[in-house]
Amino acid sequence: MAGEGIRVAAAISEAAVSERPLLPGVGTLSAGPADAAETLVYLHGWGGCKELWWNALADLAGEFRGIALDLPGTGGTPLPPGLATMADLARWVRETCTRLGLESVTLVGHSLGGNLAAQVALDHPALVRRLVLVDAALEPEHLPPRSRLPLSPRYGLAALRLMRLASLPLAAVGARVPHDHPGGYWRSYARRTRWYLTSNTDAALQVQLRALSENPLDAARLAALRMPLLIVHGEWDAVVPVARARALAAALPHARLALFPTAHHCPMDTDPPAFARLLRAFCGESA
Repeated sequence: MAGEGIRVAAAISEAAVSERPLLPGVGTLSAGPADAAETLVYLHGWGGCKELWWNALADLAGEFRGIALDLPGTGGTPLPPGLATMADLARWVRETCTRLGLESVTLVGHSLGGNLAAQVALDHPALVRRLVLVDAALEPEHLPPRSRLPLSPRYGLAALRLMRLASLPLAAVGARVPHDHPGGYWRSYARRTRWYLTSNTDAALQVQLRALSENPLDAARLAALRMPLLIVHGEWDAVVPVARARALAAALPHARLALFPTAHHCPMDTDPPAFARLLRAFCGESA
């Protein structure tokens, strides 16, 4: 009976999330009614893709419309010529939301996508009703030195090729982890590694990383934000130290800080139910 219950739950989750593209030339996952009062738009991080938001989309489908985007150069979204900066990417997000008929959204960004979400909120504040920053890479100088290797003019592409080779065994494990997995560090890490290999090109990864490296967003810049702000962070994050999230929350009085005690860089995939509860509560409190 337990096995049957798991299979039924998995079928419901699969049905809740649509892989049908909502726009030509843009990779999307979507869930929830199109006429919902609230829409959440999700932006993935460097080396990620829209699939990393699957559980959040499925868990909140009964209350919100959710749309996860493949950023330019990832998955189903080609990299357009001339796109080079975070401001360019922010403009692309705004234009994509306009094409989707969205005038006001809760914008959720992870890692590089958190930097991008904050830039969207700064450049196009009318679009962003609420802002959620998940382990956001806001200050590139605090990222591990290895994160800068792909930008080397001489060794960058070689570094990316080596990263791909080193990722193959874990990606093979990730291919066996279902979208609606129950959480846990290794499942999350394996899934992220799988999509890193299958959804990203080296050229696009370099463009995205360079845009991030040239776009530091400290508390002084983010103080201009006026919308409700939720900062989510894994306490064991080895990519963006949790101290950066604590410092940002302390400097921004209107920000709320939520820490995941045993999560690393992807709390939304390490503990999907807790992440969904957090978003549901934040949207309700700041309605």
